[in-house]
Amino acid sequence: MKYIKYLFSLLLVLVTFNLNAQDFHTANIKVDYEQETGTLNITARSFTNQLEKAVGADVSNKSNFENKLKAYVNSKVDVKVNGKALGTSYYGYQVNDKSTRVFFKFDKISNINSIELKVALLTDIFNDQQNIVTFDVKNKKDTKVLTGNNDTIKMSF
Repeated sequence: MKYIKYLFSLLLVLVTFNLNAQDFHTANIKVDYEQETGTLNITARSFTNQLEKAVGADVSNKSNFENKLKAYVNSKVDVKVNGKALGTSYYGYQVNDKSTRVFFKFDKISNINSIELKVALLTDIFNDQQNIVTFDVKNKKDTKVLTGNNDTIKMSF
């Protein structure tokens, strides 16, 4: 029993060390459609230091960071609804401790039958980057993982 406690403690230390080292490269993207208002919201959350590396600016310089962030995400995210390109609609960002959320907002969208989403965030910086996309549209929920080789997903509703 003493060895099990020792092994568990060692495992806990290793896991904590790995989480702090951020050896994994992932971003979480949530796609949410508010049918009543016709608003499509997309939120991308990633580690702040990884995003700073990608955009080439530090969050402490807010205006410089936001300008570079906007240009970066506009080049890495594409949205199509019902086959029609919406472009990007950067809405803002929020820094929380070690993570940063980037917001996109598309208004006046009605009758969504399909969404095609290209997310290539951070894939140009990290070979093992995974972008986890969660859809919540018209009561249909699904999650997909996108990588550098596979950065586009199409969902039908």
